[in-house]
Amino acid sequence: MTTPPLFSNARRRRKVIWGARDQSPIVVNWNGLDQLEQADIIPILESTDNWAILIHSSGPKETISPPIPAGSKRILLKKGKASREKEWWRMGTDRLASYGLETEVWISSQRMIPEADILGHEALLQTESEKDLPDMRSVGVNSIYWAGTKSGLMGIHNFPGAIYATDGSNSSKGMGAGFYRHDAKGGGCCRVCRGSGGGSSGRAEFAAACLALEDSLAHDQPIAVLTDSKGFMTVSSNWVGEGKDPLLRHSPDGDIMARVIKVLHQRVDLGLFTIFIKIRAHRGEFFNEKADRWADEGREDIDSVR
Repeated sequence: MTTPPLFSNARRRRKVIWGARDQSPIVVNWNGLDQLEQADIIPILESTDNWAILIHSSGPKETISPPIPAGSKRILLKKGKASREKEWWRMGTDRLASYGLETEVWISSQRMIPEADILGHEALLQTESEKDLPDMRSVGVNSIYWAGTKSGLMGIHNFPGAIYATDGSNSSKGMGAGFYRHDAKGGGCCRVCRGSGGGSSGRAEFAAACLALEDSLAHDQPIAVLTDSKGFMTVSSNWVGEGKDPLLRHSPDGDIMARVIKVLHQRVDLGLFTIFIKIRAHRGEFFNEKADRWADEGREDIDSVR
């Protein structure tokens, strides 16, 4: 599990994590360093003005304790959900937290930053978003990172058709289904009702797949549908292959599966290729994260219930 590299290089003391040191600005996560590491980097920062330090405030606003004893100035002191939850890399969560702490941004006193850039950073530090925002770019080292994800290793990005990702959201507030369509850079969602039989815990995942398939009828392209639902893949396989014909009424989500099967038959009649691919959830996979946001939106959409 990793996080996308936002910089061309990264290191910890003398250990290079990736890339080679260049003339780009040095961005320091001060709270992530121990005392020896902080002491080690101070001379490097004092020898240049091309750096920025992010640090959680440990005292009242009136108390200003610059991390670099001389030659630094604080440009921002804001509170918001600007950090991932503790040990997010162990659990695979992308939820954000503030921990009740303010974040300070320090730069060299010899450096000037455009006001527009400061306002942009201020907005990010003050975010109240529940989850980190997925981002996919083809510049810098980002393309290398995406090539290393499961979909990247499978070459999904080069699929000659439309790429869909689906996800379901299930909480005490209700269920939501959503899909992301990569070529259109958009998607769709809905709130999911429980169904006459109550439905299964994966009902929202079934509904998300159904939404993506329905959307695919609006164009005549082959499609690849990425899902993190092993349950959907297992249940849907019951209707794949010669001689298999289980009763839909025995499935807790038979109403949705009936629609899924009907749309798949329509695509087959049209000669359109369809493939479902299982991917893992919340492991830095761009497509899955985009579908997850659509599913969250669907859970709150009381005007679109299915």
